[in-house]
Amino acid sequence: MDHDRSVQRDPDEQALAFLTRMRGSPTAADHADLKAWLSASPANRLAWENAQSLWEKAGEIGRRVAEEESAALAPYQRRIAARRKAKTRRRNATVAALLMVAGVGGLWLERPHLLQDWTADYVAARGERRLVALADGSSVLLDADTAIDVDYSAAMRQVRLLRGKAFFSVAHTGLPFVVAAAEGEVRVLGTEFDVRLADERAVVTLAEGKVEVDVDTKVASLLPGEQVSFGGGRLGTVSKADLEAELAWRDGRLVFYDSRLADVIGEIGRYRGGRIVIASDRLSDAIVSGSVPLDDPEAALRSLQSSVGFSMRSLGRLVVIY
Repeated sequence: MDHDRSVQRDPDEQALAFLTRMRGSPTAADHADLKAWLSASPANRLAWENAQSLWEKAGEIGRRVAEEESAALAPYQRRIAARRKAKTRRRNATVAALLMVAGVGGLWLERPHLLQDWTADYVAARGERRLVALADGSSVLLDADTAIDVDYSAAMRQVRLLRGKAFFSVAHTGLPFVVAAAEGEVRVLGTEFDVRLADERAVVTLAEGKVEVDVDTKVASLLPGEQVSFGGGRLGTVSKADLEAELAWRDGRLVFYDSRLADVIGEIGRYRGGRIVIASDRLSDAIVSGSVPLDDPEAALRSLQSSVGFSMRSLGRLVVIY
């Protein structure tokens, strides 16, 4: 190993390289190289301590996500049993096996909503926008990492937004069209509107026509260019919406004003594999404004980094922001 050259390189980069070597099956030579590198400079030792701390934080985040997925298993198993009775035993066994893999092998990095996807009617994967044509002539544009259920009957057309964001273009057939989300319902006959879920709340933005939002007997009517949020049995106040910004995702851009960095990072994360996590609550709450390309999430992250000034480190498919 050329120690002179390694000292001249970025200590943080070197520390991550050594961390990768030592997390595998390190040899005696690997241990000797690390010891020599640590002795070469105080900056190296500091970078090594930071890299170890970063790895531990990433592990804590991974365990927390795995626990959240485990807690969510029960309702999905009930749905599997109700909708696929003929294959209940086999599929429950499969779900249990997948959950074990998620907890032990880190499947949560790539498929954090695997159980939900298993029961959904339509899913848009990470990095994908998917246009779904419904049986009545209506269409739904699904944003990346979005899932819906569709239930049509002789009396009503219903779509349940399980997660993510969707833009609905509803055909006028005379039957009510209902979008269920966050313990509320959006009712229309024929119109165009956007619904997104975030933190167990939903936001409805109307582009054309008219909709009614019904939450526990409370009703709000929207006109084009208006929006309202709801969740947990509570209905917000109708307000004006910036349609260009709200619907920019359909063209592959994220436009945000005075938004939490964590919320913006969450949207970018829907367009890339792996996970992005923020190691600081203070940084998560930083307020940002701007516009970034969703179809190039790495460029979006670099743009945010240049404006906010945070640091990023990659640990395989996990990106930690600090």
